[in-house]
Amino acid sequence: MPSGDVIIVKMSEPANASDLELLARYTRHHAEDAFATLARRHVDLVYSAALRQVRSPQLAEEVAQTTFTKLARVAPQLAPDTILTAWLYQVTRREAIDVVRREARRQLREQIATELNTMNATTADWAHIEPILDEAMAELDDTDRAAVLLRYFENKSLREVGATLGTSDDAAQKRVSRAVERLRELFAKRGITVGTSGLAVVISANAGGIGHHDFHRRCAGRNNPCHHYDCSRHQNHNHDYTTKNRHHRHARRRCGCWNL
Repeated sequence: MPSGDVIIVKMSEPANASDLELLARYTRHHAEDAFATLARRHVDLVYSAALRQVRSPQLAEEVAQTTFTKLARVAPQLAPDTILTAWLYQVTRREAIDVVRREARRQLREQIATELNTMNATTADWAHIEPILDEAMAELDDTDRAAVLLRYFENKSLREVGATLGTSDDAAQKRVSRAVERLRELFAKRGITVGTSGLAVVISANAGGIGHHDFHRRCAGRNNPCHHYDCSRHQNHNHDYTTKNRHHRHARRRCGCWNL
C-alpha cells in the first residue's frame, strides 16, 4: 500500500442497532441511511395507527409523512431515554386528529358552498315552476298527488307518508318517486327542464312554507281568548249580560278578536 494513502470503508448499519443509536448517527452525522432504517422499522406502526383514525389511505400516508418529517426535525431535542415507538404513536395520533379536523372543516365549507349553489339554483328553477305547479299537480292521480303533498309540501317522512296512504315505507318511496317523475314529465311538456331530484328539492324548499308564518301567528291569536286591553276591561266590568255583550261587540270591532 503506498505511503500516505487513506482508505475509507463505509460501514453498513448493524441490523440490531437500537433506535437511539440510529437517531444518534442521524443527528450527529446526518446519516440518511440511519434515518431510513428507522422509518422502515416503524412505518407499519405509524401508518396503521393513522389509518384507524383518518379512514383514508391517502390521508394516512400524509399523516405518516408528516410524523417522520417531524421526527427528523426534532430528533436532536429528544431525551436520551425516549422510547421511539411510543413517541411516534403519540405524534401520529395528534397529527391524525389535526387532519380529521381539517378535513371536517373542508367538508363543511364544501357543504355550505353546495347548499348555497343549490339555493341559487332552486330559486331560479322555482321562478319557472311556481306559475304552473298547481296545474301540473292537478294532472296527477289522487294517490300520487297526495304522496307529493305529504312528502314535499308538508315535509313528512316516508314512514308518515306510508302510514297515511296505508302502505309500507318502501311502497311510499316508490309512489313518491313515480309521482315526481310524472311531474317532471308534465313540466317538460311545458318547456321546463329539471331533473327529478332537482324538482323534489325545489318543491320541498318552496312549495310548503312561503309567507305563512305571520298567518300562523294571526290564526293562533284568534283561536285563543282575546287579551286586548279593551276586551279584558269590558269582560271584568260587572254589567248585566246584555250590557256586557254590547261592550264585547264594541271591543271586538276595535281589536279584531274572533273569540269573544
